[in-house]
Amino acid sequence: MPGNLGYNRTARKLLHIAGGLGALALPFIPYWLALAAALAASILALVLKPRHVWWLRVLAKPRDRLRGVITGMRSYCLVVLLLILIWPLLSLIFQDAVRYVMLGWLALALGDGVAGLIGPHPSKAKTVPWNKRKTRWGALACLLATLAAYLISFMFAWPAVQVQPLGTALLTGALVAVAVTLLESLETPVDDNYLVGLGATLVAALLRVFLG
Repeated sequence: MPGNLGYNRTARKLLHIAGGLGALALPFIPYWLALAAALAASILALVLKPRHVWWLRVLAKPRDRLRGVITGMRSYCLVVLLLILIWPLLSLIFQDAVRYVMLGWLALALGDGVAGLIGPHPSKAKTVPWNKRKTRWGALACLLATLAAYLISFMFAWPAVQVQPLGTALLTGALVAVAVTLLESLETPVDDNYLVGLGATLVAALLRVFLG
């Protein structure tokens, strides 16, 4: 059976990126529906095991197959759920709070996903100085993809939300992209899905508060 020994890293990362399409629906659906969908996805991710379906075995890392879990899917869905849960809190501060939720989700999908897709194996490319398991190509891909995530979130005229000025979007987006790239490449015991998804939203929110 394919995937019994290794796993399809490319397919895994493409699915990771494709998951970001859900973020684009947030401005058009009611909050309760977004929350229900995120909660259902999180429960499903907790219940699903690699042995249930052949393609899950192909996507699951070898250590996940041994443990009977799919850690990447779990953390991905939980990050999205957390972003949806803090949405009402962000709404108390920002009229365009939906943009910050979208940013976190898209940074998770694009920043982390493209970094894993583009970045070659560390043995085939130079690594960043602070983590020997993360490559410079991957870091560059994460930087550009996160900037794209920011521009998608803040430069499109979503319903009832004003577009951010181009100069502000580029400057803030670049700062957020640098921060997310560092978070994605840090060597920590924390899953980088949490660092990237929640970090992008938090950094963007702090920049808005302190820089205006």
